Amino acid sequence: MKPIQFLFHTFTLLLLLTLISQPMVMAQKGKEKTQAQQDDDLIKQYLKKNKLSKKFKKTETGLYYHIEQKGQGKQADANSKLKVHYKGTLLDGTVFDSSYDRGRPIEFTLNMVVKGWREGLVMFNEGTKGTLLIPSELAYGQRAMGDKIQANAVLRFDLELLEVMENTPPEEKQAIKPASGQEQETVIRAYLDNSDLKGKAQKTESGLYYYIETEGTGKQPDINSTVTVHYKGTLLDGTKFDSSYDRAEPISFPLQGVIKGWQEGIPYFKEGGKGTLIIPAALAYGSKAIGPIPANSVLRFDIELLEVK
Repeated sequence: MKPIQFLFHTFTLLLLLTLISQPMVMAQKGKEKTQAQQDDDLIKQYLKKNKLSKKFKKTETGLYYHIEQKGQGKQADANSKLKVHYKGTLLDGTVFDSSYDRGRPIEFTLNMVVKGWREGLVMFNEGTKGTLLIPSELAYGQRAMGDKIQANAVLRFDLELLEVMENTPPEEKQAIKPASGQEQETVIRAYLDNSDLKGKAQKTESGLYYYIETEGTGKQPDINSTVTVHYKGTLLDGTKFDSSYDRAEPISFPLQGVIKGWQEGIPYFKEGGKGTLIIPAALAYGSKAIGPIPANSVLRFDIELLEVK
């Protein structure tokens, strides 16, 4: 799984990391401290083994960081839109994602990713290179992400902040009102009447539209499933914002961790099935602009369900 395979993968990182970045809260405070201590012990052992103890500093939250090369450009803040190159590894050296391998950096709004990135990257200027060692409670907590990131995993990210980009000022963001259900319905119906889905897509009570082009013959997922899919995401004007097909690599994720439109729509598929989801903004990102996706956007996803676990 990519962090922001999630990403990651430019929009996958945003699609997946944005919505599953909050760690699950332990039932008892004592257990939280126990896991935090276990993570801290693992990080200290890792640093000692690799003779890095003198290089890394620790924050109050338990994040460890090292600035290898200090940049001279603009400083990131909590609301910045950033362009970053990164490599994500487990402490055993297993690489689970790398923008370097894909040959292109990712762009994202800092307030939409995991806590470890939010805290760590505000210490970077444009041009800064450094490393974050992120305890599980600042990453994915008790959630296992795909087949590489296990529950309670400590993660290492080697990062290069390439650019602090222009972003919508907070006051403008607050001024964006959610689109009404009727407005969204009108947009969707107009789109369907002039698309390849005319007369095919079915509507659910929530306002989601779905069309199963090819019936699968395998298992059918539920909200507790982890699924592997190929997909292409587009705006209704045809603008493509992400595609696992372009990367020639499907993604795996727990359904509980993604947008509501996927949570509701993917259980209509069976393994081997292909189809399309038309997702109103209320079941996607609402009035928030996410990377290349404008606020209040209706999204189309063409999906192939490969595996259900």
